[in-house]
Amino acid sequence: MKYIYKQKIYFIFLTSFLFWYSCASNKPNETENHPEIEKLWVQYFENLNSNNYKNAVTFLHSKVLFSFKGTGIEIEGPEKLQNQLVNWKNRVDEKGIYLKLHDIKSEKVFDDVTMVDVVKGEYSKNSDKFLREIRRYYHFYNDKETGWKLYMIAGADTED
Repeated sequence: MKYIYKQKIYFIFLTSFLFWYSCASNKPNETENHPEIEKLWVQYFENLNSNNYKNAVTFLHSKVLFSFKGTGIEIEGPEKLQNQLVNWKNRVDEKGIYLKLHDIKSEKVFDDVTMVDVVKGEYSKNSDKFLREIRRYYHFYNDKETGWKLYMIAGADTED
């Protein structure tokens, strides 16, 4: 009888331990960085800043959603995407500013989707004076045929 009692206690102890261990080991994973996608974004940004739009478009999916201030527009096709990039860069140049990377972080959302969180500084071309920070979320999708491509760019509010 004592033997059965000890077995029950041992069984309860072991079951409790295994339950606790499984709960502890199954806690949600912390976000996983994806540094190779961050490097892709940097290459995209460098091409864009050096007015190499044809090369910058190669980092984009064939259809890209641009979403800023609650308004989204989907642009499809390499020519239209290149025109969008040229128009964006022209607006930046007209404002007399240039952009400089301040911070970049990535988060692997799914095996085939990664979000890159980018904070850039706007600087005056005339004085190199820092004007403000802007934040954008760039979403990359791993297409099996073409590899990692940027398919969505979204604006984000930054704290002042």
